[in-house]
Amino acid sequence: MNRRMMTRLCLWTVSIITVAPGALGQDRQSPADTKLKVIDLSPQKRYDAKTLAKIKRQAAAGATIPLWNYSIVAYDGSTYQGIMVGRSPFFHGHRVTTIPTFIVPLIFTFADTGTVFDPTVADTCIGGQTVVSLIQSSPLFETTDFIMNGVDVGNTQYLDAFRRANFWKDVGGTPYHTVFSTTPTVLAGVPISVPATVGQTVTPSGTPCRTVGTIDKASLDSFIQGTLIPQLAAQGVGPTSFPQFLSDSVFETTPGSAGVALGYHDAFTDASGNFQTYSVNTYDTSGATMSSTGVMSHEIGEWMDDPTIGNPVPAWGAEGQQPNCQTNLEVGDPLSPGFSTPTNPYTVTLGANTYTLQELTFFSWFYGPGPSLGAGGLYSDNGTFKGFAKACPPGGTN
Repeated sequence: MNRRMMTRLCLWTVSIITVAPGALGQDRQSPADTKLKVIDLSPQKRYDAKTLAKIKRQAAAGATIPLWNYSIVAYDGSTYQGIMVGRSPFFHGHRVTTIPTFIVPLIFTFADTGTVFDPTVADTCIGGQTVVSLIQSSPLFETTDFIMNGVDVGNTQYLDAFRRANFWKDVGGTPYHTVFSTTPTVLAGVPISVPATVGQTVTPSGTPCRTVGTIDKASLDSFIQGTLIPQLAAQGVGPTSFPQFLSDSVFETTPGSAGVALGYHDAFTDASGNFQTYSVNTYDTSGATMSSTGVMSHEIGEWMDDPTIGNPVPAWGAEGQQPNCQTNLEVGDPLSPGFSTPTNPYTVTLGANTYTLQELTFFSWFYGPGPSLGAGGLYSDNGTFKGFAKACPPGGTN
């Protein structure tokens, strides 16, 4: 089925295409009393020079979200070039850039048990709030004063505070901002039927507040790129906006991995040849994992600084979720919580809710050699990294 035909499907009767029997392999977990191991998805893409040039032309023409280019000589003596969301903090970039964003609730119904996971309905596990309302009221969209490494970077959204702190040497004292509207467009929930060959309901071990769902990431991603985003074009979703797909307690699985992922960001070229970015995140109301606004801050931060998932950096590793070596600029990965290396998340209270936001890694950590462009002269936004990355292997930080 080609993409033009896909757009004619009725949005409200969609089903994720069934994968071949056994495709989930040993990743399929028993629905009874399962211990969930959290993994992170960090794909690395490499675009050829022709494709990168095309993406840059589209951004310059306003055919995509705003993007800016950089070139830097890193601590290893090599020159690295990449693309980030927004406007350059260097030269004449001292202005406000607003990125149109959509929250797209995904309402999953799992065929194995008939369980529905709906982020638009009141959930007793979060005090009768909905996941959507909880995210809308979070520091991802609402503003609060952020002090980063002893520097007041402004009363703003978390990801804008991170971007300002990331390049504080150049933007401190200027009106440079990269923000979402404080009232993101929330679309109607999209019902999705999940066959048992693609996903299943799981009861986490311990005493969770509710069951959770697990779904094959490749099947979900194929559906989002090939069917859902084209169908949402009539509502304004497209290359000039950032759709964020949101679920309640539904995790991704991948073949060959014994764990579940809590979210990811990705990009692709749409049917018209335009560059489209998006993210997929869950808010785990069961209490089985650490999934909260920390997951979304991780993924949105990475989308902002590495929208192509391929911005090259000197190999780094032995930090956060990466025990080996990694070569792209994913600002959440070196400081992912729950691993053996330290990290320092933010805790922010807005109204009646307390939110956790992951500490994120500065541009200068990946490239060095210093001094850092970041707030306080440090290399992450809450003080953990005090020097730039060490070459991998062995990895680590100075």
